[in-house]
Amino acid sequence: MIDTRTTVSHLARAATEPADLSDPEGIDPVLIEGLARPVDRLCRLWYGLEVQGLENLPEGPALLVGNHNSGSMFVEAMGVAARAYLAHPEAPWHGLAHDAIIGLPALGRVLHRLGALRASHESADAAFARGRKVVVFPGGNREAYRPFSHRYRVEMGDRRGFVKLALRHGVPIVPMVFVGGHSGFVVLRDGQRLARALRAEKWLRSDTWPLWVGLPFGVFLGPGMHLPLPVKCITSFLPPIDPASFGDPDDPATVERAFQAVQDAMQVEMDRLAAERRKGRWPLRRGRR
Repeated sequence: MIDTRTTVSHLARAATEPADLSDPEGIDPVLIEGLARPVDRLCRLWYGLEVQGLENLPEGPALLVGNHNSGSMFVEAMGVAARAYLAHPEAPWHGLAHDAIIGLPALGRVLHRLGALRASHESADAAFARGRKVVVFPGGNREAYRPFSHRYRVEMGDRRGFVKLALRHGVPIVPMVFVGGHSGFVVLRDGQRLARALRAEKWLRSDTWPLWVGLPFGVFLGPGMHLPLPVKCITSFLPPIDPASFGDPDDPATVERAFQAVQDAMQVEMDRLAAERRKGRWPLRRGRR
């Protein structure tokens, strides 16, 4: 057990020391150990966070593929990572993070010490070379800011790169389904047309410019962080999928079949969890629908 003083010391050092944000060796095991339980407690209290299927996580390297909830917030995902770490402290994760987040002063360096890497194939290559697990959210900003009415849809669009990455490294894909966090604020429009007009893809790597309602701003236009409502959240890890089992790794048809298998499995699981919500398994207090 890491004491509070040591955790705070490592946190301060992480926030101030320069770091190569693409280097998997930048991970700080002491900081992770010190923060895992507090983050887990926070998410249990705030979200009533449930995590299912941790037994589906294989040993060794794997590509964990999730649907992107909650806009630019990532507390839900950090809670899941903390729970997984407490169950398997010997297997660190590396999440590939958008430049807009990992590039933030202080916060980006802290996230890096906790395992985040600047999103790139080179970062993933380096993590897999060390036998680590890599986490990706292929839907990107478009899925992260999908309208509230689409909160129970998996929308990864045309993003097939994660399948090619898994095939290149010969690692299994573990689908993980997040439900709940996208109810913590309300996206009215994703603003794709406005993003194109602003050329946001060029200077922010964002293909959305959403109109949303959430705390503490009320109505807000554009990507931004919000204070999530204390909605019920649950994450489910599904059994690993071997993308190479769908055919020749060099065949584009193999990539497409593997992609569809992953997305379909995630949507079936999301439908199951959404149905549980509608049946009232989860109480309505905290606005959980």
